[in-house]
Amino acid sequence: MSAYLEYFHTIERVRNVEPRVIATTVGHHRAEFVRRRWVVEDGYLTRVMVPFLDSEEEVEADIDEEARVFRYRSPQQRSRIVTRPLSDIVLYTLRIDTWLTDLCSLIGIEPRQLSQQRTRVPDHLWHLGNARIAGTHDFAPVFVGRLWERALDSETTPVLCDPVWPRGGVLLRHRPSSDSLPRDHVMRSLNDFVRVEDGQDVFDASAFDRVLRGFLTINGVPEPEQFLQGNRLKLPHFVTSRELAPERAKIIKVMWGEEGKAPPEMPWAEVNGLANTGYQSFDDAFGGAHTSA
Repeated sequence: MSAYLEYFHTIERVRNVEPRVIATTVGHHRAEFVRRRWVVEDGYLTRVMVPFLDSEEEVEADIDEEARVFRYRSPQQRSRIVTRPLSDIVLYTLRIDTWLTDLCSLIGIEPRQLSQQRTRVPDHLWHLGNARIAGTHDFAPVFVGRLWERALDSETTPVLCDPVWPRGGVLLRHRPSSDSLPRDHVMRSLNDFVRVEDGQDVFDASAFDRVLRGFLTINGVPEPEQFLQGNRLKLPHFVTSRELAPERAKIIKVMWGEEGKAPPEMPWAEVNGLANTGYQSFDDAFGGAHTSA
């Protein structure tokens, strides 16, 4: 499994990302995490729990950094000194910001599109930046969510509904989720896009781009004949789906109707009364429109 995914699982296991964590929390990937600077050594435990009869007892650790060991007096045989590797009691600081920076590079977010305010809800929600939709000048926000079940809606919803976002984006989680998000944002597992090939972390940019466009399809599977998701529209006579300008998308959404039923017949005055756009007629809105203008 990719180190990116292993690290995501690691930070999901801690209640708070600020305090130092013990070696067992970092897990057996700690050497790789240290190499990538995603965790750094930050002191040692000064007291440790050791076996005593059928239970455990807390003892003081005598740290010898030069020998890279620590010692303690056995609670069962007071004259016996036990020596253990110092690595067993190292404390680590989680450097989530470094991991997020590397994740931005893996995804391919352009430098000018990187977030200037990454942390949006401490411990739960980060904005990486805006990813370009391939072949366009459009961008979609990319977020990372942690311990989403414990996050307060009163804190996350205003962030996701902020009009600063150019369109609906993607919130990456450590595992699949069916949770719905406001404002056409979608939630996806990072595992859907990251894999290891020949020992290297690889990001599936094509699959990610399909999500950014508003409709997820499996590699090699064509888009549905017709759909409307977010501002992404596909009609039977379209070769591929198109990204609509926000005002045009409002009009289409009003006229789309319910799935499985014929779209409603509505006069322009009624449609625009609901959509509230600056257009004066259907022809004004769509006359000569070909792609995502």
